[in-house]
Amino acid sequence: MEEYSVLDIFSYVPKQKIDLEQLETIFVNEINNVNAATNGYYVEKYKQIHELEKNIKIAVEDLQNEGKKIAFIKKGRKIIAVVGYKVT
Repeated sequence: MEEYSVLDIFSYVPKQKIDLEQLETIFVNEINNVNAATNGYYVEKYKQIHELEKNIKIAVEDLQNEGKKIAFIKKGRKIIAVVGYKVT
């Protein structure tokens, strides 16, 4: 199983609801579990077929320009965070 290092997190929910540490934990636990939602959260690796909201698209473009891999943390169908990561 591959290991991952989180480099950046762009969160779209208030930290009172879920903080960056919790988002990183969700990412690490869920990245290899396709459709294995924990507490309603799951991780989806970025594919260029997505139509994205403007602020999310900007985050994705910034991470791409830095050469980072990208994933979304989602709750239901809603993207709650964009994660920039690397395989270690």
